[in-house]
Amino acid sequence: MKSTLAAVLFASLTVGAHAGALSLTILSMNDHHSQLEAKDFDLTVSDSTTKATTGEKVNVDVGGFPMTVAAMNAVETAEVSASRSVMKLHAGDAITGGSYYSLFKGVADAKMMAHACFHAMAIGNHEFDDGDASLANFIGNMTNATLCSAGTQVLSSNVVAGPSSPLLSKYSKSYTFTLGSERVGVVGVTIKKKTEQSSFPDAGTTVSEEKAAAQAEIDALVSLGVDKIILLTHVNYNLDKTWMATLNNVDVVVGGDAHALLGEVTELTGMSARTEGPFPTELTNGDGKKVCVVQSWWGARTFGKLQVEFDSNGDVTSCTGKPQFAYDSTTFKNATDDVAFTATQKTAMVTYLNTLDNWHATTPDPTTAASLKVYKDQVSILKATKLADVSENICFERIPGQGRSTLCDVSASYEHGGAACQLVAKGFLHRTKTADIAIQNGGGCRVDIAKGDFTINDGYTMLPFSNTIVTLNMTGAEIKAVLEDALSASHDGADPSTGAYPYVAGLRMDIDMSKAKGSRVLNVEINSRLAGSWSNIDTSATYEVATNNYIAAGKDGYVTFATSSVAGTYADTYMEYAQTMIDYAREMKTLVAPPVAEMSTKSYINLNGTSHTPSPPPPSSASRLTHTFTFAALLAGFLVLH
Repeated sequence: MKSTLAAVLFASLTVGAHAGALSLTILSMNDHHSQLEAKDFDLTVSDSTTKATTGEKVNVDVGGFPMTVAAMNAVETAEVSASRSVMKLHAGDAITGGSYYSLFKGVADAKMMAHACFHAMAIGNHEFDDGDASLANFIGNMTNATLCSAGTQVLSSNVVAGPSSPLLSKYSKSYTFTLGSERVGVVGVTIKKKTEQSSFPDAGTTVSEEKAAAQAEIDALVSLGVDKIILLTHVNYNLDKTWMATLNNVDVVVGGDAHALLGEVTELTGMSARTEGPFPTELTNGDGKKVCVVQSWWGARTFGKLQVEFDSNGDVTSCTGKPQFAYDSTTFKNATDDVAFTATQKTAMVTYLNTLDNWHATTPDPTTAASLKVYKDQVSILKATKLADVSENICFERIPGQGRSTLCDVSASYEHGGAACQLVAKGFLHRTKTADIAIQNGGGCRVDIAKGDFTINDGYTMLPFSNTIVTLNMTGAEIKAVLEDALSASHDGADPSTGAYPYVAGLRMDIDMSKAKGSRVLNVEINSRLAGSWSNIDTSATYEVATNNYIAAGKDGYVTFATSSVAGTYADTYMEYAQTMIDYAREMKTLVAPPVAEMSTKSYINLNGTSHTPSPPPPSSASRLTHTFTFAALLAGFLVLH
């Protein structure tokens, strides 16, 4: 690891305000997860003159790196002209989550990051999905003096690289930037639990406790006279509020991990039906002073703009901002029939969005677009390869009723969970010829299976991680134990990993989360290979279990998999994760949602004791789980954690 305090950027980003005071604008991004292209979204606008037909929605391309880079550069130019200093920060999880990572292993992401030229980036948990060497290569590829002469400082105060790790010298605990006459310290923080349990740092590389590490680095900076401190975190929005913002001498928290969209719903024009809090969220730090917390959704759909005023003592006197959306005004069309807008309608839409002050009609940055095209052309070849037909949308979900699908109403998953991940488990079981059942963690599946053609690219998008299928021999009692592990990991504690929720092919169960761990998995039935009839599981019998090597190593809370009696039976099939699903789709030729009788969650009672059976409430009043999960139905899709 680099020296953490000696690094000072002796280049003024803008002119300073007054000695000791600083007007700072922070442009931020987080969790883009290899989502590099713009995506089309349906907008809801209040002015009927902007619609193709009154009352209908408007579709337009939003985000992606070429437009985001152009919009961020334009905002930066305007802020500098207003005598403000500007910093661009990325709060981690730049990689994994789509075909660009599956095919190029971070090279395409690094090129886009170099075009954006962030001043600093925090290390996220998914940066470790392919080990230390992969992250080290990503950092190296992000260094491009032609595109970003100052370079991007990679930060984490609590990642401790092992003695032989290729990450040594690749990152720092913190970095101090000089803006005019003022110094601003940026401290990186990485989520411990999810990195160690849900990713693959090398043996010897560890992650220390977040709060203690962050406070120690803040104290070290303050001792050197740095009085303006930004925490660049990848720990979750809720923990940013309850942990990071409460530390001493912290002024701003720029976070990631939760994919939280902040701001006012009225500023989103239908991009989402809800937000997780205000942008910025203003709190009080450990010294009783103002601290400002922001996070900027995920998938390169938006970037944050936060304006912070520091007084001569280095204290925050005010902070304001909004999420920012870059869009291509040439792509406006009626969302119902895909009829392109007329020039008059396009002008009306741009005029309307300009009134919101956070929507930017943007021409994609040409050099960024040219770089992306090199990779996009290769991906496009795969996108054209059809594997199977999908007659109806197959809905993605983690926990029943959580609302992660971008295609289906939450009512579709309220009772039994998501059919998409259930189908993945079924595909793994089908392709692993000796297994009785197959267990898949919900976070390993990333998206819905959309009606239409299912392609090779869809397979990699749905299953983007570099995993293989393995088998384990387990007793019925051990199978119940590992399912209890998964339910605890996905529900219990202040920061549960919802991606741990289990989907099992060839097994079904009732789940009652209102009971204590060990008593939640009820009425377990087995139908080996889905080839016969259902019968009660025999706790003393031995079954062959197919799963992915990620959770088979005890990751994501599946600790029973790692016990000696189970781990000793571990056998790797060397069938690649996504390729197995691709082969299944190619063989089936048609993909359909598994029938209710095959869904592993027969019934579900949440932590409150609310039963999700027999029928869901209407969408407007759909009950949520006890935990405040940080995504609603239109926020979901890829990402967050395994």
